Amino acid sequence: MILFCEYVIPEECREEFLAWVGADPERWKGAELAENVGQPGVFVELRRAAGEEEAERMQKERREGRSWRVMEKWVKGGREGVRIWTFRPINANGCCPSIRTEGNT
Repeated sequence: MILFCEYVIPEECREEFLAWVGADPERWKGAELAENVGQPGVFVELRRAAGEEEAERMQKERREGRSWRVMEKWVKGGREGVRIWTFRPINANGCCPSIRTEGNT
């Protein structure tokens, strides 16, 4: 399962946000943070969960955890601007259970 978070950081807040990100690497352990190439300021976080229970715990922490509240001041729309979804893998008749290519694990 994948926990997917998406939000926009306005240009005038970007450097302060990135400094905050870099100040606590432990907060980002197990996460992949990326910025949209075509739309700078649009960020996504990807986190892998072993199952629905773990995904629910991760989502609750991501929404309610005190360590995350600080970033809401930089997010366009504040707390409501952080959108979070959980995705499960699709296995349709053995097709595409998890697409992996050599060197991409």
